[in-house]
Amino acid sequence: ADMKSVNEALNGIYIEEEDFDKLATSVKTYTNFDQLELAGTLQRHELLEMRRVAGMLYNKNKRYQQALDLAKKDKLYKDAMQTAATSQDEALVEELLRFFVEVEAKECFAACLFTCYEFVKADVVMELAWRNNILDYAMPYLIQVTRAYTAKVDALEAESEKKKEEAKKEQEAAEQQAGMGMGSDMGMQGGPLMLTMGGGGGYGYGQDPYATQMGGGMGTMGGGMGTMGGMPNTMGGGMGSMGGGYGLY
Repeated sequence: ADMKSVNEALNGIYIEEEDFDKLATSVKTYTNFDQLELAGTLQRHELLEMRRVAGMLYNKNKRYQQALDLAKKDKLYKDAMQTAATSQDEALVEELLRFFVEVEAKECFAACLFTCYEFVKADVVMELAWRNNILDYAMPYLIQVTRAYTAKVDALEAESEKKKEEAKKEQEAAEQQAGMGMGSDMGMQGGPLMLTMGGGGGYGYGQDPYATQMGGGMGTMGGGMGTMGGMPNTMGGGMGSMGGGYGLY
């Protein structure tokens, strides 16, 4: 059972016996005790492993700055790198990198670049490496970063080209659709509607009204002339009658 009184009693026994393995197992397994109070007690312990348990408790409670300071003080550089990476804090990572440069721990500097890779600023690394003549230790990281950035740029360019092609196809499809619509409208509305006089006196579609009307008109006029052509006979008869009339005089 995770009982506070039991946990604190057992932790006290482990500290008194300097059994740091059992103490580490206890603080990992059980949580119902004053963890920060125990960490404060352990960080002043004479045994290094006891102080490591203190760092473990600080990390567990997200007291990353205290854990990092303790690890740097005890030269537990691997623990320090793990603490910086766990914190996901760029400021803490940069602090640790500068610390490694100051103490001339070049191998630790190079190892930290990959342990905390996601939280390292490339410009900070280049500056530190150039100013302190440790570019050889930073070069593997810089090569990896350059490769990663190049891959990202290539992916963005490919995505941009793909979007451009899709937009171009959509525009062409829209223009083609618009052209088909205009052709349909021209078929319905492009020419004048022809209404003509048919042979039976009605109007027909699709013929030239002027030509048909002129032809029909001429026919009518021709018929009129034919009627008028009968007029001389009538007039002749009239003249005859008129002649007969003159004969009476």
